[in-house]
Amino acid sequence: MTLILDEDGIYDPANFKNDRLLLGLKGTMSEAELHILKARMRGGQLNKARRGELEMCPPVGLVYRNDGTLGLDPDAKVQNAIRLVFDTFERTESAMQTIRFFREQGLLFSRRLRAGPNKGDLLWAPPNHARILQVLHNPRYAGAFVYGRTRTRYRPCQD
Repeated sequence: MTLILDEDGIYDPANFKNDRLLLGLKGTMSEAELHILKARMRGGQLNKARRGELEMCPPVGLVYRNDGTLGLDPDAKVQNAIRLVFDTFERTESAMQTIRFFREQGLLFSRRLRAGPNKGDLLWAPPNHARILQVLHNPRYAGAFVYGRTRTRYRPCQD
């Protein structure tokens, strides 16, 4: 025999008449409350984004300063790599040519680790096409704050 206890009383899930019905209703109300809390948190996040106050992980080459503004990474090597990507793209007008230039010159491009024990560290590697396109298409390098351009959809796993 199992009994469930909360601040309102003791319930017996085997008793269909009152206790089981009440437990089902309480469970449904808890789910609704979680949904409302999540919606409020999302609303707060969207309001911050509208005001331009939402701090998100900046792309490589940009960092948040102590006063909360976004500025160039103090590492000159990182700054030079970013500038070289944009200068090379401007000259060649091609992301593939930019990658080819980096590889022919033996140059590496940085990315910042976002998770794990070395979170925040820079990792240097040869650039790939997706990485260069990500930099070229990112409006943060032009000084624009953009939020909500993409959506993530979670789909059930298919075996």
